[in-house]
Amino acid sequence: MRTHVRKINFFRISEGALGKLVLKTAAATVSLIIAFGLILFGIVSLASPSAMMAFADSLAMDGLSAYYSIAIYERTGEISDLAAAVERSYDVEHYSDAAKYGEQLLSDSGFAAYCIERDEDTAGNAGVISSYEQYAAGIVSSAQYHVGEKESALETALDALGQNTFPERNAMYYLSSAATSSGDVAFCREMLSSLEKLTVEDVQEQVLLQEFITDLQIFCAE
Repeated sequence: MRTHVRKINFFRISEGALGKLVLKTAAATVSLIIAFGLILFGIVSLASPSAMMAFADSLAMDGLSAYYSIAIYERTGEISDLAAAVERSYDVEHYSDAAKYGEQLLSDSGFAAYCIERDEDTAGNAGVISSYEQYAAGIVSSAQYHVGEKESALETALDALGQNTFPERNAMYYLSSAATSSGDVAFCREMLSSLEKLTVEDVQEQVLLQEFITDLQIFCAE
């Protein structure tokens, strides 16, 4: 009697098993690529935040650029980088960062000289109305307002005015814009109370002040 011996092919793999193996291998490969990319991203971020900011700028990722601008300042300590961090943070409504680093900017020993430098750069530009000092104080006070530091915001704007002056497009304009946009009548009345005590010497600035006060009064009466 002939005995039939069944041959077993140990190398035979079903199509389903092969498909699963391919998928697992592909998934593992993709995971490794992603992990490597994240590691590389972290290394470049730490090593060259300026390069990462430029990359973010090229993709119009303004929020990410603002974060990298802070990293750049913390690495260099330069007032120009500090100013850029404040401006970028404010523009993307990162008000907490704008307020924090803005306070550092306004209190920096080199701020006055930096303001002169910025004003010289924009001299003759009809699109630039206020001085850089007023612009910086304005966005910082606005940022402080948005994070709930209203007393500090008013103090920042008033300090920027100096003694007996009310220059065009000063910090108060920025702060009032933030307050009126929020419908904050109570705070606008606080601004009015402070401004009504202000004595301005220049005739043209007196007109500006009175117009500003009138606009606030109208807003508060609505």
